[in-house]
Amino acid sequence: MKKLILANFKAFGQAGAEFGGETSEGKPMNILCYGENGAGKSSVFEALKYVFHRERIERERIAPHLTGLARENARQQVLINYKNKKSTNAAAITINNEPYTSFDTSDYHVYMIASENLEERKQIDIKRLLKSMYLGKHDIDQDVTGEFFDTILGEANSVLEEYFYEDVRLEKSQNAEYRLKVVDEKQGLEYDDDLGLHFNEAKLHLINLLLALSSIMLLAPTGQNKRKILVLDDFITSLDTANRSFLYQYIISCFDKYQVLIFTHNTSFYNLCDHFLKENPEKDTCWLRQGIYEYNHQHYVYAKQGGDRLKQIEDELKANPGRVADIGNDVRQYFEVLLHQFAMMLMAGAREETSKLLYEVTKKGEKRIFHVDEHGISDLRTLFGDIEQIMKDAPADRQWEKVKRAIDKFKNPANSADKLSENLQAMSIYQKVALHQASHGHEGLPDLTEKEIKASIHVLRKLEETIKKMKIERI
Repeated sequence: MKKLILANFKAFGQAGAEFGGETSEGKPMNILCYGENGAGKSSVFEALKYVFHRERIERERIAPHLTGLARENARQQVLINYKNKKSTNAAAITINNEPYTSFDTSDYHVYMIASENLEERKQIDIKRLLKSMYLGKHDIDQDVTGEFFDTILGEANSVLEEYFYEDVRLEKSQNAEYRLKVVDEKQGLEYDDDLGLHFNEAKLHLINLLLALSSIMLLAPTGQNKRKILVLDDFITSLDTANRSFLYQYIISCFDKYQVLIFTHNTSFYNLCDHFLKENPEKDTCWLRQGIYEYNHQHYVYAKQGGDRLKQIEDELKANPGRVADIGNDVRQYFEVLLHQFAMMLMAGAREETSKLLYEVTKKGEKRIFHVDEHGISDLRTLFGDIEQIMKDAPADRQWEKVKRAIDKFKNPANSADKLSENLQAMSIYQKVALHQASHGHEGLPDLTEKEIKASIHVLRKLEETIKKMKIERI
């Protein structure tokens, strides 16, 4: 799958969203995609599910007794339910430049795992676990046999030991045919029921995930003409840092014949994957980094650009001075991308509106929650950590002085590298006054000029350079 385009589909409105790309050899790229909760990752996941698992979705959502016109109307209603609520046009999906209705999926085997599929904490039944996921074209009741179960337990145990250095072992339960038992001999634990009472959430999450991935490798066809895609949506929610690293290594090594699409809201996991990929240039060229963000209640997708994006915009302006409005829209979008990246750097956890972020970073006064300088970004969590360290290490007679100095840093306007605060303020003014009309029409407003575009690019370059100098760019 080289390209997926959505319009009027769930989170994405008329402007739409484009995912995917191809390598210099014309092969589909793997995708590493970051987006906060609510940004629109699940919308992409649902679109892929609808394209490649439409028959199952319709079977699950349409009453079996419906026939003829009634059944066709029900099928149409399934698609209508995906429509963006603000759009007047129907939801549309294009894949590899073809409407999804004519796109041939017969050679595709698409395996999809979402975080909610991995939350079983009471009992782990291999058939029930796999049925909760959308796994290729397989009939789990028919394909998962006793022999299959034995093989999967052996594979999962090997991976737990060799990749993850875990002490737990999986065995068949004697109480149900496809239920497994989790054994930790060092802790004296051996249970097949109420697992959440005896094992921590992260360990059970990992077990469920490895059972699923091991099953996929066993189920998947081996023919050269079979296109295999692994789609993972927020699948590392409760895993600890070490296991996230091991999991990356496992996926990269064992699923190298698959196109892999990873959607995550976890910045540390995104950065971990990004770092490992950059350490391996051969693999790095096969991966596309994309981001999803929300701005003013609209959802957008971007790909991390190679080369100098602002230079590309400047060259476009020189070559096509008559396209000022379109180029202004490019500048606005790139500013919003930088803001989204900046929000990631803050690692604030919850989804932040970029307008709120702008306000917090640029405001002056005594109640600032961020401090930005050439060393990076500090927030209130950083401050608490600094105070804790001061109370631990500083002499008693100097503690208050040091604590006051740490607090005062947040009271002062940021003397940041290249005056980041001032650049953000300047760019936000251009965005509101000049660039806004580039994307929303400009009836009653003066025309956008080439001079305003150049001024915006000048300020935007300062902002971009600041982020690079601080070495905090995360996407």
